[in-house]
Amino acid sequence: MSDKTVFITCGATVPFPQLVEIIFSPTIVEELLKLGFTRIIVQFGKNYRESFVQLIDIDRLSPPIKTYLGFDGDPIHGFCRGFSGRLETIGFEYSTSIQDVIQQNADLVISHAGTGSILDALRLRKPLIICVNDTLMDNHQQQIADQFASLHYLWACLPRVDDVLQCLKLSQIEKTKPFPSAYNRNFERELMHLAYGSSN
Repeated sequence: MSDKTVFITCGATVPFPQLVEIIFSPTIVEELLKLGFTRIIVQFGKNYRESFVQLIDIDRLSPPIKTYLGFDGDPIHGFCRGFSGRLETIGFEYSTSIQDVIQQNADLVISHAGTGSILDALRLRKPLIICVNDTLMDNHQQQIADQFASLHYLWACLPRVDDVLQCLKLSQIEKTKPFPSAYNRNFERELMHLAYGSSN
């Protein structure tokens, strides 16, 4: 089984610690190892750096990650240990070239349900699991998730270990519908309306 990388994005502005903590739960780490993943790249957003460091074993002898992945700032490099092995782990707050990071590295993307992050992954034809942040008030992430999932472009779940585990398994046995390169502008406007309300 070839080495694979899973890319996690929480968005650049609103923290989503539940998603990161679920990914590093023993159940999910073991499933990733079982499925042949060897590396996790995490864009964890603002104000989460110290918490992220606590989740992994820091490898202080590793070469600077930005020399070959092009991340902005100071990426964190280490390992997440499971019962049957370990996953190389790279975390960073933000990147101005996030599409390049996804394109060059991701075999699977697990994302928050922000429209920008969803469209980035789908346009790059990457298998995508979206996790709805159900702690946000007055947001429409569930509607957005349901819309994309109903069209078979991705798998959608809530931030619970069992839900993410099920989507991970599905992502290895099911095929989603390719997102059209000339996607419908009306569809994008409808999504933005769901995301931001009728005032925009």
